[in-house]
Amino acid sequence: MLAAKKNAWFEKVFARYNRNLFRRRFHSLQVSGLDFFKEKNKKAPLIIYANHSSWWDGLVAFEISRAAELDAFVMMEEKQLKKLFPFRWLGAFSVIRENPREALKSINYAAGLLKENQKRALWIFPQGKILPNDLRPITFYNGISRIVEQLEICYALPIAMRYEFRGEFKPEIFVKIGAPEVFKTDANFESKKLTKQFEAKLTQLLDDLKTDVLNSNFAVYSKIF
Repeated sequence: MLAAKKNAWFEKVFARYNRNLFRRRFHSLQVSGLDFFKEKNKKAPLIIYANHSSWWDGLVAFEISRAAELDAFVMMEEKQLKKLFPFRWLGAFSVIRENPREALKSINYAAGLLKENQKRALWIFPQGKILPNDLRPITFYNGISRIVEQLEICYALPIAMRYEFRGEFKPEIFVKIGAPEVFKTDANFESKKLTKQFEAKLTQLLDDLKTDVLNSNFAVYSKIF
C-alpha cells in the first residue's frame, strides 16, 4: 500500500495549477450544498462518498476540499497512483480492491488517518471504477462501511457530479452535496446493510442532480469558478 505524504507547499502550488487547468478545459464549476460542511461537528471526522464517472473526479474533489477548507485525503487505485505519484503529496493513498488482504490494509490505514485527527475528511469512490452516471443499479465495494465500523463516531455525506455541455463551447461541471449523517458504531452494526444505504442515498442524489440539470434549476448552486 502506498501511504499519503501530504505536503502543504506542493498543495498550494498545485491549487493554482489545478484552477488554471479547469478554466482552460471547463466553462464553470457549480456546487450546491457547500454549507453542509459548516454544519457538521468539527469533533468527528468526515467520510465523503461520491460517484465516479470521469478521470476529472479526483481534481474536482480537490477543488471542493479547498472551497470547504477540508484537510482531505483520498483513496485511489494503486496502479493509477503509481502513475500519478505526486497525488500522494495531496493526500492520496492507494488501494487494491481486487485483493482482500491488501484492501484491508487500506481500510485500516484510512480509519487510522481519521482517528488520528478528527478534523480530517476522507474522499472515497466506492464504485471502484469509472462508470456512466446513469448506469443502474449503483453498487459499492464494502470498504466504506468497514471504515465507518472502525470509528466511534463519524459523519458521512454523498456527493454527486455531472459533466454537461449546455450551449457553451466547453462543458460545465455540476456538483450536488447531500446532507451529512452521523454514524456511531454499536453491537448491532451491519456493514453490508450500511453499504446498501449509501448506495441508495447516492443514487437518489444523482437522480436529483440530473433533474436540476434538465430543468436548469441552479438557483441554489454557487460558482467555484
